[in-house]
Amino acid sequence: MKMPELLVFAKMFVVGLVAAEVCRTTYYLGTAFVPAIADFPLWAKAIPVLIGLAVCVVYAINRGAHVSAFQMGQSLRFDLLIAMCLGAWSNELAMPWLLKFHAALKAADPYWAPVFLLLFCTMLLSPLVQWHWPRRRQTPSQFRFLADEEIRQETDDLLSNETQAKSFAETVLASGVHSGLVFGVDGPWGVGKTSFINLAERYWERAADKVIVCRFEPLRYASEPDLADRLIRDLSAAIQSKVFAPEFRPAASRYSRLIKGKADVSFLGFKLALEPSQETVDELLDDIDEVLRRIGRRVIVVIDDLDRLDAKTVNNVLFATRRTFKLSQATYVLCYDTEVLAGGKEEGSRAREFLEKFVTVKLSLFVDSSSIRNFLQRDWEKSESQLGSVPSDTMLKLGAVLNELAEILSGDLAAKYLPLLGDLRKVKRFINAILLMQIEKTNLGRTDFNKRDLINLMLLHLNYPGLFRRIYAEETEGRSGTFSIRRKYDEPDFKNADGFAKVKDVHPGSASFLLEQLFDVEVLELGDGRNIEESVLRSRACFNKGDTRNLESFLKLIVRFATPEPQETFVLYQTAVDQVRKGRSIASVLAEAEFALERTETVHDQFWRVLVNQAHDFTSPTAEDAIETLVEYLPRYSSFDNDDRGLRPRSIYSLLRLLDRAGWGRTVGRRRANTPENVIEVAWRIFGEQAYVGKGLLERLASLDRGVLGWNDLMLFRLQCSADRGGQLYNLHTALIIHQDPSAMTSGLVSKLALLGMRRLSQQVFALFKRTYIDAGRNFIAEAREVPVDAFLGQAFAHLHEQASLDPGSEQGDTTIARRVASARAFAASFVIYQLSNALPPNSSGVGCGHYDEVGSEDGAGISRLMNEYVFGFCFSPLVSGDNVLLFLDHCLANLSSPFHTGRDEEGYVATKSGLPGGLDPKAMGRYWLEHRDHIRGLGFQDSGRCVYTPGYTAFYRDDLDGVFSVLNELAEEVTSSTTIQND
Repeated sequence: MKMPELLVFAKMFVVGLVAAEVCRTTYYLGTAFVPAIADFPLWAKAIPVLIGLAVCVVYAINRGAHVSAFQMGQSLRFDLLIAMCLGAWSNELAMPWLLKFHAALKAADPYWAPVFLLLFCTMLLSPLVQWHWPRRRQTPSQFRFLADEEIRQETDDLLSNETQAKSFAETVLASGVHSGLVFGVDGPWGVGKTSFINLAERYWERAADKVIVCRFEPLRYASEPDLADRLIRDLSAAIQSKVFAPEFRPAASRYSRLIKGKADVSFLGFKLALEPSQETVDELLDDIDEVLRRIGRRVIVVIDDLDRLDAKTVNNVLFATRRTFKLSQATYVLCYDTEVLAGGKEEGSRAREFLEKFVTVKLSLFVDSSSIRNFLQRDWEKSESQLGSVPSDTMLKLGAVLNELAEILSGDLAAKYLPLLGDLRKVKRFINAILLMQIEKTNLGRTDFNKRDLINLMLLHLNYPGLFRRIYAEETEGRSGTFSIRRKYDEPDFKNADGFAKVKDVHPGSASFLLEQLFDVEVLELGDGRNIEESVLRSRACFNKGDTRNLESFLKLIVRFATPEPQETFVLYQTAVDQVRKGRSIASVLAEAEFALERTETVHDQFWRVLVNQAHDFTSPTAEDAIETLVEYLPRYSSFDNDDRGLRPRSIYSLLRLLDRAGWGRTVGRRRANTPENVIEVAWRIFGEQAYVGKGLLERLASLDRGVLGWNDLMLFRLQCSADRGGQLYNLHTALIIHQDPSAMTSGLVSKLALLGMRRLSQQVFALFKRTYIDAGRNFIAEAREVPVDAFLGQAFAHLHEQASLDPGSEQGDTTIARRVASARAFAASFVIYQLSNALPPNSSGVGCGHYDEVGSEDGAGISRLMNEYVFGFCFSPLVSGDNVLLFLDHCLANLSSPFHTGRDEEGYVATKSGLPGGLDPKAMGRYWLEHRDHIRGLGFQDSGRCVYTPGYTAFYRDDLDGVFSVLNELAEEVTSSTTIQND
């Protein structure tokens, strides 16, 4: 009989002996306790017994005693049962030796029995209570990332490895028993080798009556000196967990002692050297193999994560495996990445040689980009159990980025991205990085971020942190460094910075590829930089200068999780325009919360800018809606200087461009050619003719309810229609010319075109002004002083009403807004009067309305004469109202000239003969001064604290009136001299 078997029989014999003695002891204590409970009813005796039995049974089941009993029964080891029975019999034979002990038990206090029973039950109940006691309900996990865990069942298979794993498992099972049979599973990190083995193990478990799987993880024991010993120990534990083989552990222990060699034992200060037996390793392995053959099971030893060990430890593992090849009942499966193992020079070469010698059958694992693409596009939506840690709503917000990532892996550049996204582990790492950006709190679909650029920057951030930090340092805080592209003013194309090529050379491979995809102008193919689409200019990461600091926004999103406000993104306005193009009314779009004027009117400014830029393909209903809505919204916008001209005057030019691009030749379908007979529709819209009777823009802009600011809009509209101003409004200019004279030429000298095109428009505008103010006896300039401040503020700045209503000259409180409103008020009155009375011909600044006559084509400045009569004879006349003198003096002080233009050596603005009239006739002003000079000077306004605010300066009566009076005197003298000469 071999040593392992002898030890097993001896152990069973002792178990029988001890078990019999325990039963005897229990019997003696119980017999002594029975008289003490003789008077108890039967149920009182039965209940403690039943409770004790229940505790024992439940404890045994929880500890798996029933499984062990089943395994022992399956083993049919009657010989061991006989040995146990002999042990029990020997207890009977040994009774004479234990008489004193037994006599002591019989004479003991009877209550020792319940003490031992309660102690025993307490020992068994303690772990049971800990296992089954209800625990405090845990708060639902806030975990929001994807764990890099291997899969354990087929339903978790996202890469379609199930079929291949099943085939491999069947091959291993069908390979039979061969000494030293080693299967190799080769694949890069993250390809899913462990998951693949887990799937294969699921099939091996179905043949549990034939095989036992032992998972050996050398990474856990890499620091131990002898991995062969650890391998045998794990093998022993795996076998004993599946079958009843008591002789296996002694054999494994002997093998362990043999490997370790001589052992030193210290006793009372003396060291004793214990030599191992004279058995050889092969003899011990034969014993172990004999045990495996006897139990009729084959062992599959899986050694995983070899590629995570250093080269020296890998060689030790392979050597340990080699030493156990004597086990004919064992089949080995090694999981590794050859390229990683062979990464070192000397040790790596040895590892490759070992693998070539050991691995009998090799299987290589690959991940197709199509599998990852399918995961990104749809598999993550199949079951919440697969990605249960990430809520569905958050995953849906990831959809835009994941779909773009899937498109990348479907394109021609997929092979370039595989080193960065070639397995599920890398994809999960990428998704976790996106989740870290708090994607659930934003909507990338409503930002300007180009998704592919965001992906490329994220890959740089994850895989090349040093390079990413350099980009961040150079391209944030308003800086433009080596990476962003730039274009010189006099050059059409964008170019890379001088050092960009060197950076690519320093970072070869995937890093260089990502840099090219992000910043290389040749790869990006941007074309002529002067004609680049705004959607590209606002979304690509290569731009990082001026108003388009896209790269900095990308970097802040990744590093600081900072997303721009929707109103700061181009996509908000592009989406709105797309909705308008599809038939949605502009009023409903502007009614959304994102376009609330109460927050800022910048959103409306940007919306109209984007809409007008894309208005060339609008259908007739869309164009009509755009023009009508813009005209309707003008009074809601500001008309004062709020760090820029107010939106109301800026919107006039948007209206003109809208007319030029979309106000003509529209049909439900395609657009007509811009021939004269088609573009004349623009003139019909302006004058309210044909289909637009009663809806003419001239009358709508200057309607009675819009007052002075409406006239300011109309005069600005008229001025911008002049062809000599270079407004790039070809269709509108053509319409005005053809409306004036259908046979006229629409090309040629710009001054002649402007003169012809503006005649009818100017005459109509003056006729409307004459009818509204001159004939009605209304003082336009006086009414301008009465325009409420809210009309200048618009809806966006209505909250500044209190500040705007302050006296602009007051020293109490902040009067900045009040001064700006006062300047806007003065400018509105001066601008309208100047445009109507200006008699100058085309000079690149627009044709003056006063250059024309009321009717006809003689252009004798008749309108200018009528306006001068109206202004000096009515608006400024003290005979009409005493306050008109103040209007006259305010007008003069609002038209002072800068010394830069006068050539004088003076500080501040001064009165000049050329500037003081402000578009009015200097002679008419001189005659007015001759008539009213004494009266005005007698009023003593030179000592007044009154002041006049203009956009460029503030004029004071006490400081500037003397200079004004001097110039007026000069104008009066010129009139007198001219009259004298005429009389002579």
